[in-house]
Amino acid sequence: MSLSATLKQRALEVGFDLAGIAPLAVWKDLEFAREWVARGFGGEMRYLRNPKRDDPRLILPSANSVVCVGLVYNTPLPYSTEESQKSKVEGQESEESGLGFRHSGFGAPSRIPDAEPRAPKRQGTTDNEHAGECPRAWISRYAWGEDYHAIVRAKLEKLRAAIEALAPGVETRVYVDTGPVVERAFARFSSIGWTGKNTCLINERKGSWFFIGVILTSLELEPDLPAPDRCGSCTRCLEACPTGALVEPYVMDATRCISYFTIELKGSIPAQFREGMGANVFGCDICQDVCPWNAKYSQQVSVVGGRLQDSDQLSALSHQPRRVATTESPEFQPMQVTVGEFGQSNEPEAPSVPPEPQCSTAGSSPAPGPRPPTPGFSLLNPPLESLASLTEEEFRRLFAHSPIKRATYRGWVRNLCVAMGNSGDRRFLPWLQRTCTHEDPVVREHAAWAATKLTSKRYVEG
Repeated sequence: MSLSATLKQRALEVGFDLAGIAPLAVWKDLEFAREWVARGFGGEMRYLRNPKRDDPRLILPSANSVVCVGLVYNTPLPYSTEESQKSKVEGQESEESGLGFRHSGFGAPSRIPDAEPRAPKRQGTTDNEHAGECPRAWISRYAWGEDYHAIVRAKLEKLRAAIEALAPGVETRVYVDTGPVVERAFARFSSIGWTGKNTCLINERKGSWFFIGVILTSLELEPDLPAPDRCGSCTRCLEACPTGALVEPYVMDATRCISYFTIELKGSIPAQFREGMGANVFGCDICQDVCPWNAKYSQQVSVVGGRLQDSDQLSALSHQPRRVATTESPEFQPMQVTVGEFGQSNEPEAPSVPPEPQCSTAGSSPAPGPRPPTPGFSLLNPPLESLASLTEEEFRRLFAHSPIKRATYRGWVRNLCVAMGNSGDRRFLPWLQRTCTHEDPVVREHAAWAATKLTSKRYVEG
C-alpha cells in the first residue's frame, strides 16, 4: 500500500468519513478565490484578504501536499424546508378553520426586487396569535451541537500523529476553517467532493453536510483526481435562495447571504433583505436543503452526459438508489437547553422532534431582571420566545462551546428582532418595545423595524 493510501486509511480509522490527497498546485481555484474577494463578495470578512491564502507555502515553506478530510454532521432530523412545508400546511388548515392567521416557515415571503427572477418563496411569516402556537426560529444544523472546530481538530491531531509516526521529521500544519487556507479549493482537488452551484462541497455518496479539515505536509504524496462536477443543469439552489445570494452558478455574494447577515455582519442588516431572512436567526440551510444530492430518502439520482436527471427521466442503465449520509454522533445532535429555575444543561439530545411548548405573551426582556422560568427547548426549530428569554450571561454560558457564540449576544438579539418582525405575531411587541431602549443603536434600530412591521396595516388586517 502506498503512503498516500495508508494516510487515507488512517484518516478513516480516526473517525473521518472522507479522505483524499490534493496537490499544492490548485492555482486556478486560488485565483478564483482572490478575484471573488476583489469583487467585494466577501463583505466585511477582512480575514479573507490575507495574502497567505494565495499560496500555502507562505504558511509552510516546505509544503508539497495537502491531506483533506470530511466529517459528516448531518443528523437524521428535519430540514428547514420540511419544517417550512409543515408550517404552510398548518397555516392552510388554520385559515380553513376560520382562524385566519398566516403561518409559513424559514425563508422569504417574496424575492428581493433587484435579484434575478427566481421561483417565489413563502417562509417565515406567521400571524398566529389566535392559535396559541409559538413562532419558531431556525438555527443552521451545523450549529445544533458542539463546536465543530474542536471536534475536527482533535481528529486531525490524531491523523497528524499518524503521519509523523509514518514519516519522522515531516513538517505539518493543521487547519479547520480558522487559518489562511482555502480549504474547499484543495478539498475539490482531493476528490472528496466537487464545488456545487451553491458553492458548497458535494460528495456523490455523502451529500454536502460535512465539515472540511486539511493538513499541509512536506511529504510528496500521490494526489487524487478532482471529483467531477455532477450538478449538471440543476439550479434548485439558485431558485431557492430567498435573498438572491447565489448571483450565478458557483458564485455566492456573501453581502446578500443570510448566513453572513446572522453570523459575520456586525452592523445593521440591509433593510431590503430582512424580510427574506424569515425565521433564520443563525445561519441558513436552504441551498443545501433543496440539493438533490442531499435527498433524505432513498431516491433515484443520475448524471447522464453531465446532466442531473429527474427520477422520471432516468435510464435503467444509469441510475442507482441513494440517500444522504447521516450521523448518530452525540456531538452533533441538537443541544437541549434548560435555563432559569430549571438549571442549565448543554447535553445533546437524542434525535427526536422537540415537544410543543405553550406560548406566553413573549414578554421576556434581553436585559437582566425577574422573569418566569423558561421550559427546556431544543436547538432544532426552537421557539422564538425561548431564545428571546436568554440573558447575556446565559447566552455566554450556554454557547461557550457552540458555533453560535460567534454571532455575539448583541448580534443574537438583533437577529431575533428580525425573526420576530417576520413572524407576524404581535405578542412579541412588548419584548420589542423594551428592546427599542437597548444600549446598542443597531439593536434598537432592528427592534424598531420589527415593531413597526408587526403594527403595519398588512399584519393588523391580515
